[in-house]
Amino acid sequence: MKLSKIRQSHYLLPDNMTKKNFLDTLGQEFIIKQVENTSEKIAILDSFEWALYEHRILAVRHDNQRISLWFDEEDILDPDEAHTIEDINARTRFWWQLPESPERDILKKLLDLRAMYPVYEGLLRTEQFNLMDNDGKILVFCQLLTIYRPENSRKAVFRMARLIPVTGYKTQNKQASELIKSLGGFMPRLSPIDSLLSALGVMPKPFNIKPQLDLDPQMSSREAASVIISIMIDKQRQTEPGIIKDIDTEFLHHYRVALRMVRAAVAQLKEVFPPNDVIELKQRFGALASETNRLRDLDVFILDKKRYMALLPPSLRDGLLPMFNDFEQSRTAEVRRIARWLASRAYKKEITELEERFKNNYSALETHWSEQPIINLAVTKIQKRYKKIQKAAAKITHDTPDQDIHNIRIACKKLRYLLYFFGSLFNKKQVKIAGRHLKALQNHLGIFNDLSVQAEFLENYLDETEHKSKKDIMLIASLGGLISSLHTMQLQERERCIDALAVFSNKENQRLFKETFVSEKTSKKDKGGRK
Repeated sequence: MKLSKIRQSHYLLPDNMTKKNFLDTLGQEFIIKQVENTSEKIAILDSFEWALYEHRILAVRHDNQRISLWFDEEDILDPDEAHTIEDINARTRFWWQLPESPERDILKKLLDLRAMYPVYEGLLRTEQFNLMDNDGKILVFCQLLTIYRPENSRKAVFRMARLIPVTGYKTQNKQASELIKSLGGFMPRLSPIDSLLSALGVMPKPFNIKPQLDLDPQMSSREAASVIISIMIDKQRQTEPGIIKDIDTEFLHHYRVALRMVRAAVAQLKEVFPPNDVIELKQRFGALASETNRLRDLDVFILDKKRYMALLPPSLRDGLLPMFNDFEQSRTAEVRRIARWLASRAYKKEITELEERFKNNYSALETHWSEQPIINLAVTKIQKRYKKIQKAAAKITHDTPDQDIHNIRIACKKLRYLLYFFGSLFNKKQVKIAGRHLKALQNHLGIFNDLSVQAEFLENYLDETEHKSKKDIMLIASLGGLISSLHTMQLQERERCIDALAVFSNKENQRLFKETFVSEKTSKKDKGGRK
Protein backbone atom coordinates (compact mmCIF):
# COMPACT_ATOMS: atom_id res chain seq x y z
CA MET A 1 0.00 0.00 0.00
CA LYS A 2 1.33 3.41 -0.98
CA LEU A 3 0.84 6.56 1.03
CA SER A 4 -0.28 9.49 -1.06
CA LYS A 5 2.12 12.26 -1.94
CA ILE A 6 -0.56 14.66 -0.70
CA ARG A 7 0.70 16.32 2.44
CA GLN A 8 -0.60 15.15 5.78
CA SER A 9 -3.31 17.34 7.26
CA HIS A 10 -3.41 18.40 10.91
CA TYR A 11 -6.43 19.51 12.90
CA LEU A 12 -6.52 20.98 16.37
CA LEU A 13 -9.50 19.63 18.29
CA PRO A 14 -11.57 21.11 21.15
CA ASP A 15 -10.21 20.16 24.58
CA ASN A 16 -13.63 18.97 25.72
CA MET A 17 -14.10 16.62 22.78
CA THR A 18 -14.14 12.96 23.92
CA LYS A 19 -12.62 10.01 22.16
CA LYS A 20 -16.16 8.56 21.81
CA ASN A 21 -17.35 11.71 19.97
CA PHE A 22 -14.33 11.47 17.69
CA LEU A 23 -14.83 7.79 16.79
CA ASP A 24 -18.61 8.01 16.52
CA THR A 25 -18.33 10.88 14.05
CA LEU A 26 -15.73 9.14 11.87
CA GLY A 27 -17.77 5.95 12.17
CA GLN A 28 -20.54 7.58 10.15
CA GLU A 29 -18.53 6.98 6.97
CA PHE A 30 -15.78 4.49 7.89
CA ILE A 31 -15.14 1.22 9.62
CA ILE A 32 -12.58 2.05 12.30
CA LYS A 33 -9.85 -0.25 13.56
CA GLN A 34 -7.53 0.89 16.34
CA VAL A 35 -4.01 -0.43 15.73
CA GLU A 36 -2.04 1.39 18.45
CA ASN A 37 -2.66 2.99 21.83
CA THR A 38 0.34 4.14 23.87
CA SER A 39 0.69 6.45 26.86
CA GLU A 40 3.90 7.88 28.26
CA LYS A 41 5.18 10.66 30.46
CA ILE A 42 6.81 13.38 28.40
CA ALA A 43 8.81 16.53 28.99
CA ILE A 44 9.32 19.17 26.31
CA LEU A 45 12.94 20.28 26.61
CA ASP A 46 14.79 23.46 25.75
CA SER A 47 17.53 25.70 27.07
CA PHE A 48 17.10 28.94 29.01
CA GLU A 49 17.71 30.84 25.74
CA TRP A 50 15.16 28.63 23.93
CA ALA A 51 17.91 27.70 21.46
CA LEU A 52 15.99 24.71 20.05
CA TYR A 53 12.78 26.68 19.60
CA GLU A 54 14.71 29.47 17.88
CA HIS A 55 15.94 26.88 15.34
CA ARG A 56 12.44 25.33 15.04
CA ILE A 57 13.38 22.07 16.72
CA LEU A 58 11.10 20.25 19.14
CA ALA A 59 12.80 18.03 21.75
CA VAL A 60 10.73 15.64 23.85
CA ARG A 61 11.95 13.31 26.60
CA HIS A 62 9.91 10.11 26.94
CA ASP A 63 9.66 8.33 30.32
CA ASN A 64 13.26 9.41 31.05
CA GLN A 65 14.44 6.74 28.59
CA ARG A 66 14.89 8.49 25.25
CA ILE A 67 14.78 11.90 23.61
CA SER A 68 12.99 12.53 20.32
CA LEU A 69 13.86 15.42 18.07
CA TRP A 70 11.72 16.77 15.26
CA PHE A 71 13.42 19.04 12.73
CA ASP A 72 10.44 19.26 10.36
CA GLU A 73 7.57 21.05 12.06
CA GLU A 74 4.98 19.19 10.01
CA ASP A 75 5.93 15.91 11.69
CA ILE A 76 6.01 16.94 15.35
CA LEU A 77 5.01 14.20 17.77
CA ASP A 78 4.89 11.63 14.96
CA PRO A 79 7.00 8.74 16.34
CA ASP A 80 7.79 7.46 12.83
CA GLU A 81 9.42 10.76 11.90
CA ALA A 82 11.36 11.35 15.13
CA HIS A 83 15.14 11.42 15.39
CA THR A 84 15.58 9.36 18.53
CA ILE A 85 18.41 9.39 21.06
CA GLU A 86 18.35 6.29 23.27
CA ASP A 87 20.12 5.37 26.51
CA ILE A 88 19.33 8.45 28.55
CA ASN A 89 18.00 8.92 32.07
CA ALA A 90 16.40 11.61 34.23
CA ARG A 91 19.81 13.21 34.88
CA THR A 92 20.68 13.61 31.20
CA ARG A 93 20.76 17.35 30.55
CA PHE A 94 23.83 18.17 28.48
CA TRP A 95 24.80 17.25 24.94
CA TRP A 96 28.03 15.61 26.14
CA GLN A 97 26.00 13.14 28.23
CA LEU A 98 24.35 11.77 25.07
CA PRO A 99 25.67 8.84 23.01
CA GLU A 100 27.54 9.86 19.87
CA SER A 101 25.18 10.53 16.96
CA PRO A 102 24.40 13.19 14.32
CA GLU A 103 21.65 14.47 16.65
CA ARG A 104 24.18 14.98 19.45
CA ASP A 105 26.36 17.02 17.09
CA ILE A 106 23.43 19.31 16.29
CA LEU A 107 22.62 19.79 19.98
CA LYS A 108 26.30 20.47 20.73
CA LYS A 109 26.30 23.35 18.27
CA LEU A 110 23.05 24.86 19.58
CA LEU A 111 23.41 24.30 23.32
CA ASP A 112 27.14 24.63 24.06
CA LEU A 113 27.29 24.76 27.88
CA ARG A 114 23.54 25.06 28.32
CA ALA A 115 21.38 22.29 29.79
CA MET A 116 18.15 21.02 28.32
CA TYR A 117 15.48 21.16 30.98
CA PRO A 118 11.68 20.69 31.02
CA VAL A 119 9.62 23.68 29.91
CA TYR A 120 6.49 21.51 30.08
CA GLU A 121 5.69 18.09 31.56
CA GLY A 122 2.63 15.99 30.87
CA LEU A 123 1.20 12.69 29.66
CA LEU A 124 1.09 11.95 25.91
CA ARG A 125 -1.36 9.42 24.48
CA THR A 126 -0.84 8.38 20.86
CA GLU A 127 -3.60 6.42 19.13
CA GLN A 128 -3.46 5.10 15.57
CA PHE A 129 -6.57 4.18 13.59
CA ASN A 130 -7.17 2.68 10.19
CA LEU A 131 -10.23 4.13 8.45
CA MET A 132 -11.56 1.36 6.21
CA ASP A 133 -14.44 0.45 3.91
CA ASN A 134 -16.79 -2.52 4.43
CA ASP A 135 -14.32 -4.83 2.70
CA GLY A 136 -11.57 -3.97 5.18
CA LYS A 137 -9.59 -1.91 2.68
CA ILE A 138 -7.63 0.93 4.34
CA LEU A 139 -8.69 4.29 2.93
CA VAL A 140 -7.11 6.76 5.37
CA PHE A 141 -4.67 6.55 8.25
CA CYS A 142 -5.66 8.59 11.27
CA GLN A 143 -3.61 9.51 14.32
CA LEU A 144 -5.06 11.06 17.48
CA LEU A 145 -2.61 12.82 19.80
CA THR A 146 -3.71 13.92 23.26
CA ILE A 147 -1.67 15.59 26.00
CA TYR A 148 -2.92 15.59 29.57
CA ARG A 149 -1.75 17.47 32.62
CA PRO A 150 0.48 15.27 34.83
CA GLU A 151 -1.74 15.88 37.86
CA ASN A 152 -4.98 15.10 35.96
CA SER A 153 -4.79 12.32 33.38
CA ARG A 154 -8.42 12.94 32.34
CA LYS A 155 -8.03 16.64 31.59
CA ALA A 156 -6.84 17.09 28.00
CA VAL A 157 -4.91 20.29 27.29
CA PHE A 158 -4.02 19.47 23.69
CA ARG A 159 -5.67 17.32 21.05
CA MET A 160 -4.58 16.99 17.47
CA ALA A 161 -5.78 14.70 14.69
CA ARG A 162 -3.45 13.87 11.83
CA LEU A 163 -4.79 12.41 8.58
CA ILE A 164 -2.41 10.54 6.30
CA PRO A 165 -3.97 9.90 2.88
CA VAL A 166 -3.56 6.67 0.93
CA THR A 167 -2.89 6.84 -2.82
CA GLY A 168 -6.09 6.58 -4.83
CA TYR A 169 -8.44 7.60 -2.01
CA LYS A 170 -8.36 11.38 -2.16
CA THR A 171 -12.16 11.64 -1.87
CA GLN A 172 -12.22 9.52 1.30
CA ASN A 173 -9.47 11.63 2.84
CA LYS A 174 -11.56 14.73 2.15
CA GLN A 175 -14.57 13.02 3.76
CA ALA A 176 -12.56 12.34 6.91
CA SER A 177 -11.41 15.97 6.94
CA GLU A 178 -14.99 17.27 6.76
CA LEU A 179 -16.08 14.98 9.57
CA ILE A 180 -13.28 16.25 11.82
CA LYS A 181 -14.19 19.83 10.98
CA SER A 182 -17.78 19.10 12.01
CA LEU A 183 -16.42 18.32 15.49
CA GLY A 184 -14.89 21.78 15.70
CA GLY A 185 -11.51 20.74 14.40
CA PHE A 186 -9.53 23.35 12.49
CA MET A 187 -6.21 23.61 10.76
CA PRO A 188 -3.80 25.58 12.97
CA ARG A 189 -3.11 29.17 12.00
CA LEU A 190 0.20 29.14 13.86
CA SER A 191 3.12 26.87 13.07
CA PRO A 192 2.81 23.34 14.52
CA ILE A 193 5.38 24.05 17.28
CA ASP A 194 3.76 27.38 18.22
CA SER A 195 0.29 25.78 18.14
CA LEU A 196 1.46 23.06 20.51
CA LEU A 197 3.18 25.42 22.96
CA SER A 198 0.28 27.88 22.86
CA ALA A 199 -2.23 25.14 23.68
CA LEU A 200 -0.04 24.03 26.59
CA GLY A 201 0.21 27.58 27.91
CA VAL A 202 3.96 27.75 27.29
CA MET A 203 5.26 31.15 26.20
CA PRO A 204 8.83 31.04 24.84
CA LYS A 205 10.90 33.97 26.13
CA PRO A 206 14.36 33.69 24.57
CA PHE A 207 16.97 35.14 26.92
CA ASN A 208 19.82 37.35 25.74
CA ILE A 209 22.29 38.74 28.26
CA LYS A 210 23.01 41.70 26.00
CA PRO A 211 20.66 44.62 26.68
CA GLN A 212 18.21 45.16 23.83
CA LEU A 213 17.93 48.94 24.03
CA ASP A 214 16.34 51.57 21.82
CA LEU A 215 17.17 54.86 23.51
CA ASP A 216 15.95 58.27 22.39
CA PRO A 217 19.00 60.53 21.82
CA GLN A 218 17.27 63.38 23.65
CA MET A 219 16.38 61.31 26.71
CA SER A 220 17.97 62.70 29.85
CA SER A 221 21.22 60.99 30.81
CA ARG A 222 19.93 59.96 34.22
CA GLU A 223 16.76 58.47 32.79
CA ALA A 224 18.80 56.52 30.21
CA ALA A 225 21.18 55.26 32.90
CA SER A 226 18.18 54.21 35.01
CA VAL A 227 16.69 52.28 32.08
CA ILE A 228 20.00 50.50 31.39
CA ILE A 229 20.60 49.53 35.01
CA SER A 230 16.98 48.47 35.55
CA ILE A 231 17.09 46.18 32.50
CA MET A 232 20.36 44.57 33.61
CA ILE A 233 19.11 44.00 37.17
CA ASP A 234 16.05 42.31 35.67
CA LYS A 235 18.30 40.03 33.59
CA GLN A 236 20.36 39.30 36.69
CA ARG A 237 17.24 38.31 38.60
CA GLN A 238 16.01 36.04 35.80
CA THR A 239 19.07 33.86 36.32
CA GLU A 240 18.57 33.36 40.06
CA PRO A 241 16.20 30.30 39.91
CA GLY A 242 18.62 28.49 37.59
CA ILE A 243 21.52 29.12 39.99
CA ILE A 244 19.52 27.90 42.98
CA LYS A 245 18.49 24.71 41.12
CA ASP A 246 22.03 24.35 39.68
CA ILE A 247 20.62 23.68 36.20
CA ASP A 248 23.84 24.66 34.45
CA THR A 249 26.87 26.89 35.02
CA GLU A 250 25.74 29.51 32.50
CA PHE A 251 23.11 30.83 34.90
CA LEU A 252 25.82 31.96 37.32
CA HIS A 253 27.97 33.23 34.45
CA HIS A 254 25.14 35.41 33.14
CA TYR A 255 24.25 36.54 36.66
CA ARG A 256 27.79 37.83 37.01
CA VAL A 257 27.84 39.41 33.53
CA ALA A 258 24.57 41.25 34.22
CA LEU A 259 25.88 42.44 37.57
CA ARG A 260 29.16 43.49 35.95
CA MET A 261 27.23 45.60 33.44
CA VAL A 262 25.26 47.21 36.26
CA ARG A 263 28.49 48.10 38.05
CA ALA A 264 29.99 49.36 34.78
CA ALA A 265 26.95 51.59 34.17
CA VAL A 266 27.19 53.06 37.68
CA ALA A 267 30.94 53.67 37.38
CA GLN A 268 31.06 54.90 33.78
CA LEU A 269 27.96 57.07 34.02
CA LYS A 270 28.79 58.35 37.49
CA GLU A 271 28.32 61.95 36.38
CA VAL A 272 24.53 61.50 36.34
CA PHE A 273 24.35 60.49 40.02
CA PRO A 274 25.38 62.39 43.17
CA PRO A 275 28.98 61.41 44.17
CA ASN A 276 27.96 59.88 47.51
CA ASP A 277 25.33 57.75 45.77
CA VAL A 278 27.95 56.45 43.34
CA ILE A 279 30.18 55.35 46.23
CA GLU A 280 27.26 53.63 47.95
CA LEU A 281 26.01 51.87 44.79
CA LYS A 282 29.48 50.63 43.84
CA GLN A 283 29.94 49.16 47.31
CA ARG A 284 26.54 47.45 47.38
CA PHE A 285 26.70 45.97 43.90
CA GLY A 286 30.35 45.03 44.45
CA ALA A 287 29.41 43.10 47.60
CA LEU A 288 26.84 41.09 45.61
CA ALA A 289 29.40 40.25 42.93
CA SER A 290 32.09 39.08 45.36
CA GLU A 291 29.79 36.43 46.85
CA THR A 292 29.98 34.31 43.69
CA ASN A 293 33.71 34.58 42.90
CA ARG A 294 34.68 31.25 44.41
CA LEU A 295 31.90 29.28 42.68
CA ARG A 296 32.71 30.78 39.30
CA ASP A 297 36.41 29.90 39.66
CA LEU A 298 35.51 26.31 40.47
CA ASP A 299 33.08 26.13 37.53
CA VAL A 300 35.75 27.30 35.09
CA PHE A 301 38.30 24.73 36.24
CA ILE A 302 35.85 21.83 36.30
CA LEU A 303 34.50 22.67 32.82
CA ASP A 304 38.07 22.81 31.46
CA LYS A 305 39.19 19.57 33.10
CA LYS A 306 39.87 17.76 29.81
CA ARG A 307 41.89 20.68 28.45
CA TYR A 308 44.04 20.85 31.57
CA MET A 309 44.69 17.12 31.49
CA ALA A 310 45.68 17.32 27.84
CA LEU A 311 48.34 19.95 28.65
CA LEU A 312 50.32 17.37 30.64
CA PRO A 313 52.20 14.27 29.49
CA PRO A 314 50.24 11.06 30.12
CA SER A 315 52.46 10.14 33.07
CA LEU A 316 51.37 13.24 35.03
CA ARG A 317 47.67 13.40 34.15
CA ASP A 318 46.37 11.13 36.90
CA GLY A 319 48.21 13.29 39.38
CA LEU A 320 45.60 16.02 38.85
CA LEU A 321 42.63 13.80 39.73
CA PRO A 322 42.80 14.53 43.50
CA MET A 323 42.67 18.25 42.73
CA PHE A 324 39.56 17.91 40.55
CA ASN A 325 37.91 15.66 43.15
CA ASP A 326 38.63 18.40 45.68
CA PHE A 327 37.15 21.01 43.33
CA GLU A 328 33.98 18.93 42.81
CA GLN A 329 33.46 18.58 46.55
CA SER A 330 34.12 22.28 47.10
CA ARG A 331 31.70 23.15 44.32
CA THR A 332 28.90 21.07 45.85
CA ALA A 333 29.28 22.94 49.13
CA GLU A 334 29.56 26.32 47.39
CA VAL A 335 26.44 25.73 45.27
CA ARG A 336 24.46 25.06 48.44
CA ARG A 337 25.86 28.17 50.09
CA ILE A 338 25.02 30.39 47.11
CA ALA A 339 21.53 28.87 46.84
CA ARG A 340 20.87 29.66 50.52
CA TRP A 341 22.22 33.17 50.03
CA LEU A 342 20.02 33.89 46.99
CA ALA A 343 16.96 32.56 48.82
CA SER A 344 17.72 34.49 52.01
CA ARG A 345 15.65 37.41 53.27
CA ALA A 346 18.77 39.56 53.45
CA TYR A 347 19.60 39.07 49.76
CA LYS A 348 16.01 39.57 48.61
CA LYS A 349 15.73 42.74 50.68
CA GLU A 350 18.99 44.11 49.29
CA ILE A 351 18.36 43.34 45.61
CA THR A 352 14.73 44.54 45.82
CA GLU A 353 15.80 47.86 47.33
CA LEU A 354 18.39 48.36 44.58
CA GLU A 355 15.91 47.29 41.93
CA GLU A 356 13.26 49.76 43.11
CA ARG A 357 15.69 52.70 43.03
CA PHE A 358 16.08 52.46 39.25
CA LYS A 359 12.62 51.37 38.15
CA ASN A 360 11.04 54.80 37.64
CA ASN A 361 14.05 57.02 37.00
CA TYR A 362 16.57 57.31 39.82
CA SER A 363 15.40 59.96 42.29
CA ALA A 364 18.18 62.19 43.64
CA LEU A 365 19.58 65.71 43.41
CA GLU A 366 20.38 66.87 39.89
CA THR A 367 23.96 66.94 38.66
CA HIS A 368 25.55 68.78 35.75
CA TRP A 369 25.01 65.76 33.48
CA SER A 370 21.78 64.27 34.83
CA GLU A 371 19.44 66.27 32.57
CA GLN A 372 21.75 66.50 29.56
CA PRO A 373 20.70 64.50 26.44
CA ILE A 374 22.12 60.99 26.59
CA ILE A 375 23.57 61.30 23.06
CA ASN A 376 26.04 63.90 24.34
CA LEU A 377 27.19 61.77 27.26
CA ALA A 378 27.39 58.66 25.08
CA VAL A 379 29.66 60.36 22.53
CA THR A 380 31.87 61.80 25.25
CA LYS A 381 32.26 58.47 27.04
CA ILE A 382 32.88 56.32 23.94
CA GLN A 383 35.38 58.72 22.37
CA LYS A 384 37.24 59.18 25.64
CA ARG A 385 37.41 55.44 26.30
CA TYR A 386 38.65 54.62 22.79
CA LYS A 387 41.34 57.32 22.94
CA LYS A 388 42.48 55.99 26.30
CA ILE A 389 42.88 52.49 24.83
CA GLN A 390 44.64 53.89 21.76
CA LYS A 391 47.06 55.89 23.93
CA ALA A 392 47.84 52.91 26.18
CA ALA A 393 48.31 50.60 23.18
CA ALA A 394 50.90 52.96 21.71
CA LYS A 395 53.07 52.49 24.81
CA ILE A 396 52.99 48.68 24.77
CA THR A 397 56.32 46.97 24.12
CA HIS A 398 57.65 43.47 24.69
CA ASP A 399 58.91 44.67 28.09
CA THR A 400 55.58 46.12 29.25
CA PRO A 401 54.44 44.63 32.61
CA ASP A 402 51.52 42.20 32.42
CA GLN A 403 49.47 44.49 34.63
CA ASP A 404 49.45 47.18 31.93
CA ILE A 405 47.95 44.69 29.47
CA HIS A 406 45.35 43.69 32.06
CA ASN A 407 44.46 47.38 32.49
CA ILE A 408 43.88 47.68 28.75
CA ARG A 409 41.67 44.57 28.91
CA ILE A 410 39.51 46.25 31.56
CA ALA A 411 39.33 49.45 29.46
CA CYS A 412 38.22 47.39 26.45
CA LYS A 413 35.53 45.70 28.49
CA LYS A 414 34.25 49.11 29.58
CA LEU A 415 34.19 50.25 25.96
CA ARG A 416 32.27 47.14 24.94
CA TYR A 417 29.64 47.80 27.59
CA LEU A 418 29.31 51.38 26.34
CA LEU A 419 28.62 50.02 22.85
CA TYR A 420 25.97 47.69 24.32
CA PHE A 421 24.38 50.55 26.22
CA PHE A 422 24.45 53.20 23.50
CA GLY A 423 24.73 51.34 20.19
CA SER A 424 21.12 52.15 19.30
CA LEU A 425 21.98 55.88 19.19
CA PHE A 426 24.31 55.49 16.22
CA ASN A 427 24.53 53.95 12.78
CA LYS A 428 23.74 50.27 13.26
CA LYS A 429 26.10 48.99 10.56
CA GLN A 430 29.05 51.08 11.74
CA VAL A 431 28.50 50.12 15.38
CA LYS A 432 28.49 46.45 14.36
CA ILE A 433 31.84 46.85 12.58
CA ALA A 434 33.37 48.65 15.56
CA GLY A 435 32.04 45.97 17.89
CA ARG A 436 33.48 43.21 15.73
CA HIS A 437 36.96 44.79 15.79
CA LEU A 438 36.75 45.29 19.54
CA LYS A 439 35.64 41.69 20.09
CA ALA A 440 38.63 40.38 18.10
CA LEU A 441 40.95 42.27 20.45
CA GLN A 442 39.02 41.22 23.53
CA ASN A 443 39.26 37.55 22.60
CA HIS A 444 43.06 37.70 22.87
CA LEU A 445 43.06 39.88 25.98
CA GLY A 446 40.50 37.56 27.60
CA ILE A 447 42.58 34.45 26.95
CA PHE A 448 45.66 36.21 28.31
CA ASN A 449 43.79 37.19 31.48
CA ASP A 450 42.22 33.75 31.93
CA LEU A 451 45.64 32.10 31.73
CA SER A 452 46.98 34.55 34.30
CA VAL A 453 44.06 34.06 36.71
CA GLN A 454 44.16 30.28 36.33
CA ALA A 455 47.91 30.14 36.97
CA GLU A 456 47.53 32.27 40.09
CA PHE A 457 44.66 30.09 41.33
CA LEU A 458 46.74 26.95 40.83
CA GLU A 459 49.80 28.50 42.46
CA ASN A 460 47.73 29.22 45.57
CA TYR A 461 46.36 25.68 45.52
CA LEU A 462 49.90 24.32 45.11
CA ASP A 463 51.08 26.39 48.06
CA GLU A 464 48.27 24.95 50.21
CA THR A 465 49.12 21.42 49.05
CA GLU A 466 52.82 21.81 49.83
CA HIS A 467 52.03 22.94 53.38
CA LYS A 468 49.85 19.93 54.19
CA SER A 469 51.24 17.38 56.64
CA LYS A 470 50.63 14.60 54.10
CA LYS A 471 52.16 15.75 50.84
CA ASP A 472 50.84 14.29 47.56
CA ILE A 473 54.08 14.25 45.55
CA MET A 474 52.31 13.23 42.33
CA LEU A 475 49.81 16.08 42.65
CA ILE A 476 52.59 18.58 43.35
CA ALA A 477 54.51 17.42 40.28
CA SER A 478 51.40 17.58 38.08
CA LEU A 479 50.52 21.05 39.35
CA GLY A 480 54.02 22.28 38.63
CA GLY A 481 53.82 20.93 35.09
CA LEU A 482 50.38 22.48 34.52
CA ILE A 483 51.43 25.90 35.84
CA SER A 484 54.50 25.79 33.58
CA SER A 485 52.31 24.97 30.54
CA LEU A 486 49.93 27.81 31.34
CA HIS A 487 52.85 30.22 31.68
CA THR A 488 54.17 29.23 28.24
CA MET A 489 50.71 29.70 26.72
CA GLN A 490 50.40 33.08 28.43
CA LEU A 491 53.67 34.30 26.89
CA GLN A 492 52.46 33.23 23.44
CA GLU A 493 49.08 34.92 23.94
CA ARG A 494 50.80 38.08 25.14
CA GLU A 495 52.44 38.46 21.72
CA ARG A 496 49.08 38.03 20.02
CA CYS A 497 47.63 40.72 22.31
CA ILE A 498 50.34 43.17 21.26
CA ASP A 499 49.61 42.51 17.58
CA ALA A 500 45.84 42.81 18.11
CA LEU A 501 46.26 46.10 19.97
CA ALA A 502 48.22 47.53 17.06
CA VAL A 503 45.40 46.57 14.68
CA PHE A 504 42.66 47.97 16.91
CA SER A 505 44.37 51.33 17.29
CA ASN A 506 45.34 51.75 13.61
CA LYS A 507 44.29 54.72 11.46
CA GLU A 508 41.32 52.92 9.95
CA ASN A 509 39.77 52.17 13.33
CA GLN A 510 40.55 55.66 14.59
CA ARG A 511 38.58 57.06 11.67
CA LEU A 512 35.75 54.53 12.25
CA PHE A 513 35.28 55.59 15.88
CA LYS A 514 35.64 59.29 15.08
CA GLU A 515 33.01 59.20 12.31
CA THR A 516 30.55 56.77 13.92
CA PHE A 517 30.22 58.10 17.44
CA VAL A 518 29.22 61.69 16.87
CA SER A 519 26.61 63.91 18.45
CA GLU A 520 23.82 65.38 16.31
CA LYS A 521 20.99 67.70 17.27
CA THR A 522 18.35 65.98 15.16
CA SER A 523 16.13 63.40 16.84
CA LYS A 524 16.59 59.70 16.32
CA LYS A 525 13.50 59.44 14.15
CA ASP A 526 15.14 61.77 11.65
CA LYS A 527 18.22 59.54 11.40
CA GLY A 528 17.23 56.85 8.96
CA GLY A 529 20.81 55.62 8.73
CA ARG A 530 20.78 54.53 12.36
CA LYS A 531 18.39 51.73 11.61
